[in-house]
Order: sequence, then structure tokens, then C-alpha cells
Amino acid sequence: MDLSPDISLRNQQLPRSGSHTRSLSVSDLSLASPFPETLNEVIVNGTYDRNLNKETSLNCNSASAMVYWNELPRKSYSLPHRYKAHIMGGWRGTSRTYSENPSKPTISPSEFKQQFTLMRQWFNSFTDEQKNRVLSELLEHIGPSQLHLLSVAIGSRLHHGCPPNCQDPIGWLPPGLALTIFSYLDPVSLAQASQVCRAWCNLASRDCLWRSLSLQHEWQLSSSSHNKQVRHCMRNDGTVNWKQVFVERYRLHRNWMGAHCHVRTFEGHTEGVSCVQFDDHRIVSGSHDNTIKVWNMRTNSPWSVQTLVGHSGMVRCLHLAGNRLVSGSADATIKVWDVEETSQWSSINCKVTMIGHSSTVRCLQVDGERVVSGSYDHLVKVWALASGDCLRTMAGHQAPVLTIAFDQDKIISGAADNTIKVWQLDSGQCQKTLVGHEDSVTTLTYDNTTIISGSLDCTIRLWCISSGQCVGVLDWMSSEGHTGVIRCLAADSRRIVSASDDKTIKVWDRESRRRLVTLRNHTDGVTCLAFNDYVIVSGSYDKTVKLWDFSVC
Repeated sequence: MDLSPDISLRNQQLPRSGSHTRSLSVSDLSLASPFPETLNEVIVNGTYDRNLNKETSLNCNSASAMVYWNELPRKSYSLPHRYKAHIMGGWRGTSRTYSENPSKPTISPSEFKQQFTLMRQWFNSFTDEQKNRVLSELLEHIGPSQLHLLSVAIGSRLHHGCPPNCQDPIGWLPPGLALTIFSYLDPVSLAQASQVCRAWCNLASRDCLWRSLSLQHEWQLSSSSHNKQVRHCMRNDGTVNWKQVFVERYRLHRNWMGAHCHVRTFEGHTEGVSCVQFDDHRIVSGSHDNTIKVWNMRTNSPWSVQTLVGHSGMVRCLHLAGNRLVSGSADATIKVWDVEETSQWSSINCKVTMIGHSSTVRCLQVDGERVVSGSYDHLVKVWALASGDCLRTMAGHQAPVLTIAFDQDKIISGAADNTIKVWQLDSGQCQKTLVGHEDSVTTLTYDNTTIISGSLDCTIRLWCISSGQCVGVLDWMSSEGHTGVIRCLAADSRRIVSASDDKTIKVWDRESRRRLVTLRNHTDGVTCLAFNDYVIVSGSYDKTVKLWDFSVC
């Protein structure tokens, strides 16, 4: 068959792009081209560069040939796949050097083989440093297609023959220096570093790192809670798993900051709850129904385990220390109870009754063998715990004494006369009077430097013990504080926890005085609370006792 071009085709009208006629196939293209051999060779052999001047690349001076040439790129989409690969992909990988020098002659296969063999022999004779230099120079002369080929070819062999830690900057360091670097990481970053590889995991799991984190102020617990947790995390060989210690503290801190807690409710009182105390396994509550109830924290039963009956008036204050419980009542008496229990039996006996106040005993605290109490009769009294004898009486308040706290040196009391007084314990002399609240001082606590008090004026105030000056106020306007009267508060080295008639419990950061969370579950005013590192126990006018457990979420 004669495949030479038909001259008459030049006078035929080829369809323009956008028309609905059939696109040119490769056979049509070879017939329609005025230069079939040259054009087909260009397409098949991959020497076409569409960036070149079309007239120059084909050396076409014929006007009719230009008409046909302009049609070709538009119809290239109908070419078979093997041709499209050359046109759409192959030309893009052509090196820049070729594009700039289109007239450069191609090397024949035999010549290429000969030169490549010689180049390979030279390359194999080079040293490593010379080979590296050759490769770095070659990279400046290759195009995108060669770079792609390299990335695919050397991906699996990139680190062949390298030491195991060739990409690990920590692995090259001495263990002591690596530990020093890891010691600067925050807990989250240290945990993430342990997931990088086995070597980093072993390094990031060292007890010295997690012990250092656990003892930082942000993660510290009280001494009793710390000792208990360390014993719990002891390994069989007697060492402490400090990583487990920190993980538990981190989770506990997160729960406090996010108010994530499990709330249990204990019901049984027939009147409002006025005071609560607790230890590791039980809660003790006093109520306006004249009774004291003991609840088991370790069971899910909402009912009380024991009920103490002895006071003839509402129970206003409690202090639990071991198996000894001290209670104060509106009947003006203080009772000392022996609350003993074992796995087989339990007993409750009233050992001592202290009589001396002429009105309701509103507050008390026990420390060692002494009891200090405050009463509606405006007096503060010091008692001997064992005998029940009154050792000292301090008069100075002009209204009922509502709250009290003491240590080995001093007694601090707050009263309905809006003042706080600091007394010398041994002599009974009033050392200073703090004035600032606008209503009755209902609750207070203190440490070596600061007194924290709450009042019916709905504010919490912080006082400097040495100077007697107010150094901070937490109220609802400036600190998102309580909108009701403050009934009770407690504090440790990091937190202040307060309860109010607005039915809420608020947790504050002691250092920044910022409100952290607000807890809502009671249906009436919250009258009393106590807390440790793991739980808050609260009582309310709604006749319930609630346990807020931050350790189980």
C-alpha cells in the first residue's frame, strides 16, 4: 500500500477545535501531515519540544503547512496512550540543556554503552570523597524526571550500611548528657519523646526524670497523700515507679482543673447538715436534727453505717482525729466520742462531756491533747481533751464567735462583730485585731504567713499575719466569686475551696487568686466542706452529704 501523502489533501478543510466532527487519529495525522516522515519521527522518538518555535523545529516555510501544524496540538488528546505519554510527560522531563541546544546531536546506543562503561570504571576507582563530589556536581545538571527517579530508586537503600542511630542526635550522646537534655522537657513532650523509638523510650522512662517532675510544686501532694501514693507505687524490688506516680498526679491535676469528678450523695439526715469531717474510709456529719452520722466511703450504699445520739440540740461542729471524734452542739456542751471499728464489729462511746459555755458551741478544733472552742457567749475556751477541764478562757469579741483555728503558738478567731482576733495561746492575750469585713466572719483558715477568711458580706479576704493588713479580696465582681454569703472555706498550699448559700462550691488558685472551677450539685445552700488532694466532702441545707471524687475520672 502506498503511504505517501496525497497532495489533494492540502486543499481539504480539516475540522477546527470545538467542532463536533471526529478528531484526528494517528493515521489521520500521518496522512494529513505535509511532512509525514519528519513529524512522525519527532513524535515517536520523543524529540518534540513544544516550547520551540514551530517553524524552526520543522523548518517549514509553506503557509499551508502552518495551517496543518496549528491543528496538531489541539488534536493531540485523541492520540493513543503510548503517544500521549511522550507528548504530555516525556517532554516535560527533557533537560534544560537540551531545550537550550535543540541542534545538539544524539549519541548512538553503541557509543552511549561505550562511554557509560568507561564512566562507570572511572567512578568505581574514585575514593568516597571523590564519589561524593561527582554526585554533588551531577545534581546540578539533572532535571525533574531524573530527580524523581533518584527518589524512588534510593528510598529503600538510603541508610544502607549506616549505624543504627545515624539519624538520632540523642543516641550519639553520653547517657548523662542525654538525660540532662530530657530533663528540660515538660511532661507532655517527655511522654511524646518516649514514643519515638525504643532507645528514647528507655531513656524517657528513667525514674530520675519522673521523680523530678513529681516533686515540682505544681504536682506536689500533701505529705500524707505523697507517702501513701509512694507506697502504692512501690515495685517488688523496693524501688518507686515514679512514672506511675506522676501519671496519677497529672490525671488528678487535670480533673481538678476541669471539674471532672464523680459525685456520690449520702442521704439520711432529716434536717440540714451543719458540719462534716472525713478520713480515708468514712465521713462523719452533724445535723440540725441533733444527730451525728457515720458513712462508709468504700461502699456504694447511700445509707449511714452508724448514728450517734447524745446531744440535745443541733450539732454545729465536729473534729475527727483517728478514732476520736469531738462534737459541739447548741446544748452548750462538747462531747468526745470513741469511734472504733474493725472488720467484725464497731462501737461508739461518749468518753467525755465538757461543760462551760453558756450558749451554742459554734466552732472547735482539736490539736494533740487540747481542744479550743468558740461560742455564741462571745468566749473562746481552751480545754484538756482527756479530762474535759477548761484550761483558759479568752474574752474580747463583742458578738458570737463563729469560727476558730489554732496551732502550738496562737489562736485565731472570727466573730459576728466583723473582726478577726489573733490570741497568744499560752497567755491568752489578744495580739492584734483585723478589721475589714463588712459583716460577720463565718469561717477562716491560715498558715505561717496568711489568714484566709469568709464572711456574710459574700467576700473572701486574705490577710498578712505579721502586719494584719488585708492583701487580697475575692468577690463576685472582680473574681467571679460567690453571690451568696460564705459559709465555709478550707485551703492547702495550692488551692482555696469555698462554699456558699448560692448552692455552689468554688475552687481557687491560691497563688494567682484566680477562680478555677465552680461545682454545682446541691439544691440548697452549702453549709460546710472539707477536702484533701483527692476528694471534697460537703454538707448542705438540702439534708445531704456529697462526696466529690476527683481520682476516679
